[in-house]
Amino acid sequence: MEEHKQTVLYVEDNPLNMELMHHIFRKNLPAVQLLKAETAESGLQIAEQQQPDLIILDIGLPDLDGYEAMEYLKKDQRTCHIPVLAISAFAQQADIQRAEQVGFAGYVTKPIQVKAFTRTVEQLLGG
Repeated sequence: MEEHKQTVLYVEDNPLNMELMHHIFRKNLPAVQLLKAETAESGLQIAEQQQPDLIILDIGLPDLDGYEAMEYLKKDQRTCHIPVLAISAFAQQADIQRAEQVGFAGYVTKPIQVKAFTRTVEQLLGG
């Protein structure tokens, strides 16, 4: 029987951050498939179609911000069950509290602390 390979969708508009995340997953989470989207709109489409096990959502996206995208994810029956991890350069306590209030499963600040980030992703994936 083939084991289900876990998938994570990363929604990020910055190519350097996307490359960094690709490197982190390749090195620290090689068994997890990383799906990528450069806009919230394309991320929402991928989430609906691919049903990832986890979504990592940048808050500062150009089309819809992470909070607006999260609203769509929570309203859609196809995606409302998927845990969503917020990632942002905004590190104020108010930002973190707002993310918790709208239902994010966690909040990671940039620059990413790789070990802590990896642990968080593993926990959210049930590992």
